[in-house]
Amino acid sequence: MTRNLIIPGPWDDPDDETPAYGTRFKAHKQRKAQARAGVAKQSFESNADVQRWLRESSEGEGARAPFAPDALVGRRDGPWVLSSLTSFYEQELITDVLREVKSGKEATVFCCSGGPASGAELLAAKIYRPRMFRSLSNDAVYREGRTVRNESGKQVKLTGKGIPSRASAKGRAFQVSSWISYEYATQELAYRLGVRTPRPYAQTGNGLLMAYIGDAHTVAPRLAEIEVDRGVAQDLLDGLLEDIERLLGAHRIHGDLSVYNILAWEGQAYLIDFAQAVDPRHGDDARALLARDVARVVAALAPFGARADAHAIADRLWWAYLQG
Repeated sequence: MTRNLIIPGPWDDPDDETPAYGTRFKAHKQRKAQARAGVAKQSFESNADVQRWLRESSEGEGARAPFAPDALVGRRDGPWVLSSLTSFYEQELITDVLREVKSGKEATVFCCSGGPASGAELLAAKIYRPRMFRSLSNDAVYREGRTVRNESGKQVKLTGKGIPSRASAKGRAFQVSSWISYEYATQELAYRLGVRTPRPYAQTGNGLLMAYIGDAHTVAPRLAEIEVDRGVAQDLLDGLLEDIERLLGAHRIHGDLSVYNILAWEGQAYLIDFAQAVDPRHGDDARALLARDVARVVAALAPFGARADAHAIADRLWWAYLQG
């Protein structure tokens, strides 16, 4: 039987600390096997630029005890959520994370106990997932005319092409931050206008902090999850149409209203999820988006006895808006 031997040569000096060829070859094979098994593969959220952005955008003032909520222990995305919420904790807006209340494709909402700086018993924290960094190349119609930040941090106007698919992790982090800041600013505007929406408290990095709609045991259900009392259905519809009109008067259209982003609590309907909001002064799809919002809320409450002519209402709102 013939054996394959690594025969020492002049390059394999026993006193030389450089590994022999056989040792180097084995190490090389081991590294390739690990790479094939995915051991060396890094998740997107572990990207150095993304992690640096999270740290910089979540830096708070003062020193407090380490933030270590029990509710995040064992979660696969625990470190990501923790880094996203730490700034709210350091600003004394929240003191703890109590539970997850909603999980969607791009974000998760947590119920948090309020801190002394917020004065609220409960708050809702919406944390965007890392996939937001990858999926923002879609939905260009909603970004038309928005101001975001490029890789250098400078403000630029988006066109229908949106975010370049080859943008660096740092550049995309800036752009995602601008997208989320736009959502927060729209919710702030809506709240100031008297639109029924959770009061916004703070935004940092990829996290939004707002009032919690519900109580200690129950989160407010979405309109899709309940049967509406026929005695209040018309009032809910009238209120939603008033809120759509208030937003339009301030150059905003929600753009994605449906039974999934309207909360119902104690006889009131609350608008949430303003990430797709558009400015009707930019782009060619504003009127269609307004008409779709109106049609959806009318259709949502029609089964419970509420009545309205969606087409006539959308036309009236649009022409009134054009006339100032």
